[in-house]
This record gives sequence, C-alpha cells and structure tokens, in this order.
Amino acid sequence: MTDALTVATHLRAASDDDLIRLCLARGITDGTRINDFFDLAERLLERQRVERTMRTCDRRMLLALSAAAEIGAPHSVSELTTRIESLGEGTDAAAEAADGLARAALLCLVVIDDRVHPLDIVGTVLGDLRGRGLPATHDLADHPPTVLNPVGESDRVDALAGERAFTTTTAAGEIIAEVRRAPAKELGRGGLALPDTRRLASATGIDFDDVGPVLAIAEAAGLVALEDRYWAPTPAGIDWLELTTTERWVRLADAWRDGIPDDAKPLLTTRHDTRWASTARAQALWLYPIGGDVVRARVERLIAHAEALGIIADDTLSRAGRELLAGHSGDAVEYVRAVLPHEVSQVYIQDDLSVISPGPLLPSRDTRLRAMADIESRSQATTYRFSRASIDRALGMGEDEASIFAFLTELSLTGIPQPLHYLVTDVSARHGLLRVRENPHGSPARSSIRSTDDDLLETLTVDQNLAPLGLRRAAPGTLESRFSRDVVFWALQDARYAVSAEDTAGRLVRVTRHHIAAAPVDDEPDLTELVERLRASVKGTSAHPDDAWIVRQLELAVRSRTTVVVSVAMPDGSTVDLPLEPTGIGGGRLRGRDNAADVERTLPLSSIRSVSRADG
Repeated sequence: MTDALTVATHLRAASDDDLIRLCLARGITDGTRINDFFDLAERLLERQRVERTMRTCDRRMLLALSAAAEIGAPHSVSELTTRIESLGEGTDAAAEAADGLARAALLCLVVIDDRVHPLDIVGTVLGDLRGRGLPATHDLADHPPTVLNPVGESDRVDALAGERAFTTTTAAGEIIAEVRRAPAKELGRGGLALPDTRRLASATGIDFDDVGPVLAIAEAAGLVALEDRYWAPTPAGIDWLELTTTERWVRLADAWRDGIPDDAKPLLTTRHDTRWASTARAQALWLYPIGGDVVRARVERLIAHAEALGIIADDTLSRAGRELLAGHSGDAVEYVRAVLPHEVSQVYIQDDLSVISPGPLLPSRDTRLRAMADIESRSQATTYRFSRASIDRALGMGEDEASIFAFLTELSLTGIPQPLHYLVTDVSARHGLLRVRENPHGSPARSSIRSTDDDLLETLTVDQNLAPLGLRRAAPGTLESRFSRDVVFWALQDARYAVSAEDTAGRLVRVTRHHIAAAPVDDEPDLTELVERLRASVKGTSAHPDDAWIVRQLELAVRSRTTVVVSVAMPDGSTVDLPLEPTGIGGGRLRGRDNAADVERTLPLSSIRSVSRADG
C-alpha cells in the first residue's frame, strides 16, 4: 500500500484536535487546496517537508525511524525494540527508542496502529541524510558524550556571574523604560534600526552590540513585544519595572530556562564539573545530529544569554545557575542576592542640583525620581540631575510643588538644598501659563491652547519647531490646532515650553505618551474549517456512509498501481476478500486484475464494503 493510502487511513481515524496539532507541528497553516484526507497525506509526505521535519528530530526519534526502515515490512513495536537491543546497546536504548517512535508517530513520520508501518519517503530521506552527517543506525544508539575539563572556583565564578546578572538586569530595565518613552523600530530584514540601537545603547550604558541580545532576553520573558514593527513594553514589562533587582533577574532567568528543550535539560544539569558551554555544544550536536546550523545558532544563543544573565561565568555554572536549572528558582535568587549590590532607598542631593544614589535605587523610587530628574551616569552608584525641563516634565505628568517636595524630603539623606528649592518653586509658579485642552466634539479644531500671556502665544505661532501643528489665533488668549490635545501637549513639551493638559472642563489631567504593546499571544491559525472539510469529504449516503472514502481509496490505488484487498458483499449476505490491482473506475464499476487467480474482474462499486492494505 502506498504511503499516501497508509497515512490517509491513519488521519481519518485521528481526532479533530490531533489533526490540528499535527498540521501545526508540520507547518501546514494554510488549508487551501486540501480537500480530503488524501490531499493532506500528500502534503505531509512532500519530500522537502519530510526532510525539514526530520531535521528537528532528536537522536532517539531518528534511531526508531532508522531501525523501522531497516526492518521494512509492517512489524510490532517489540520487533523494533528487539532489533535495537541486537545492536548491543541494551534495553535502555530500546526503551528510549520506543519513546522516540511514539513521538515520531505524532509527527506522522511513521504510522502505528496494531503494528508499526514505516513510510517509504522517510526511508528515502534517511538514505539521503546518511551522506550528510546522519549516523548509521547502530551509532544512533550510543551514549551522550562526556566532556571533562577543570572548572573555576565557585566564589570567583559567582562574583563574576553576579556582576553580569546585575548589568543585564539593569540594562533590560533601561531598555523597557526607553521603549516605553519612545518605541524602537524593527527593520523589515530583521534587527533594530541603527538610530534606535544607538539610542538604547546610550540609555543603558552597554555596548552597541549587546543591545540586541538584552532585548531578546526581555522578549523571551514577555516584557517587550513587537507590534507594527515597533518594540514596546507589554503590561507585564511595566509591572516588572516595579520589582526588585533579584525579582527582575529571576523572571528573566526562568524564561531562559523554560526555553531549553525538555530533553536537553537533564544533559545540562547532571554534571557540574565540566565546562558548561563546551558540554552544551557537544550535547546539542549529539542530541540533534542533523540539526545543522539551526541547532548551532540556538545553542550559541542559549550560551550567550546564559553568560549575560550570570547563569554561567568563565564557562562554568554559577551556584545560582545550578539551582535554576534544577528547578529551584527560590534558592537561585538567594545566591544572586548575595552577590548583587545592595539596593538603597535614599540618595544624596547636592547643591549643584545633582543626585547621587550610593547603590541601585529601589525600582519604585527610581521610576518616580526619573520623572523629575535626568540620569547622567549609570553604574552601581547612579547620578541624576534636576533641571527646569525635568521639573516641568514632572509637573506636566501630574506632580505638583507639594508632592515633589514631599517625595524629595523622604528620599534625600541631605535634605533639599536651597538651589533645588528655588528651582522647584520657580518652575511651579510659571507652570500652567500654557494649557492645552481637547475641544468639544464637532468643533472645527481638535484642540486649543490657552494662556493669559499673549506674547507667549505669539511666540508659539512663529516657532518653527511648532509649525507642523498649524497653530492659529481663535480669540484673545487662545490658539487652535487641528491635532489632538496629546499631540500638541508633547510637541510643546519637546520644544521645552512649560505646558499643562486639561480636560474639557478645565481640570488638570496627566498625559502619558507611553505606548504599551499587547501581551504576546499564540497567534495560531484557525484550522477548524480545514478539519470540517476533511470530515465532509468522506461522507457517503445514509445506506453506505463509507462510499466516498472507498472511491477515493480506489482512485489512489489506480493512480499508484497498488494492490489492495477489496471486501465485496455477496448476494447471500456473506463477504469475500479479493486482492486486486485496480486499473480503472467508471460507470459505477471497478475494474482490476486479480493476480492470484490471473483474471480480470469487474465489480459494482455498490457491492464494495471496504478497502484495506494488501500487506494485511
């Protein structure tokens, strides 16, 4: 029986959920031109699709497929495991191969019912791959390689790992804060746009080439997402900014660990006396012998992120990394906390309007301080600086003079210096001279700017930076714009004008320009219609519900010149099984050659009750 007939018969018996899972796993996301189970079987059996799927198979799956292909004819699972045991690899390899066989069946690379049915196309692809790195069957049954090299001292490794963990976690926070302020563009060919990469490198203080990997680490944790080709924080990313440094780190590290294939985790956690990166590379190449560049790239990315997060240092698992890979995130946090800089809750405010934080400032306080002061340098001791623009920005975001003084009084170890007191008071007094509000619905202009200072309004109309707003006089003390209140507000703030936003009733409101990306979701295609079409394709009449299925089986047998067993209903109510090589269908009849009796037979289709494999 042909592969297509074998697979189509198997697919027909599968549940709807299993069909959908299979299609998604094999990359069939478009159901066009798939009208029945035979069309789907032929799509699954396309040579390139089969080879692409086999390259993702691990060693035990390949061992099972290779051994099944060598046996050839349909056989039992016990025959296959006996075959593997005969290679001298023992029962462990046989048991693992049986598990691999079951997983290969879920990908329809082999069909299993009461017996194992190897597919010809899989055997052909296996043969081709032998010349491109695929080991022979007996070599596929060998044991994982052992890499033994001396490793570094734990204290030194943990210290270096802690430094990297702090740098990467801090940089991830800076990137989220920066893309929250202004999203970063992703190029169509992949990778961040150069200006945004430079901006993020400047904001984080890390090397230009490290921006992409840190962004990828944040993405893996669901903290940022790509939306309309722009990177922006997700709601989870905004919440993450409020966590402590150790809490932030464990979120990133857990996401890294969860990205490791389950079958690879034991290989990377059982030996602590080896060079970890060397082991990971060797184990990956052993586990996926024909994975090629795709597997190598995944492993190098895994290693690079492990180094960045302090899971490894000096090619050795840190103690935090060991606990993390063992699934003990709570213990891993304790090791990280021991080597990270201590977070502080207060800072030193200087007469020159600078702020020095003697350690990492608590995230909640850091976020609020950033609203009213700009960062000048980043390290374990961060420096901020107040300015007229930064205080005005805070006022525009909803702070007032009293709330700023209250926060700074609690924050500062040195009180509030007189120069800063004067600055906040002066900016607060001048803030609000310009007020932007949304105009009522139906007004010819979308927003208006109001001020008691007509000279200031006149200055706005001649400021070339504001020309795109199309400002025009509407009445004494009022300008109008065709743009929304928020657009006008941020344009004025960016041009360093002291501006406030208000609602239509004149009440001050807080305006944010932050873009929040929707949380990533599994955007799987809906294959329900495809499954419904497959089910409808085999519906016959109420008297003979399998008629459509039988005809389609026979058509395929005619096309492939395959011998099948046809069960024919006789006038006395009995059935007779006839082995036939169908040669044609027409006029409601099947024509075929019975090679056993050496005769040509013609049978009415209405008498055929089933079609089965000639191999029994």
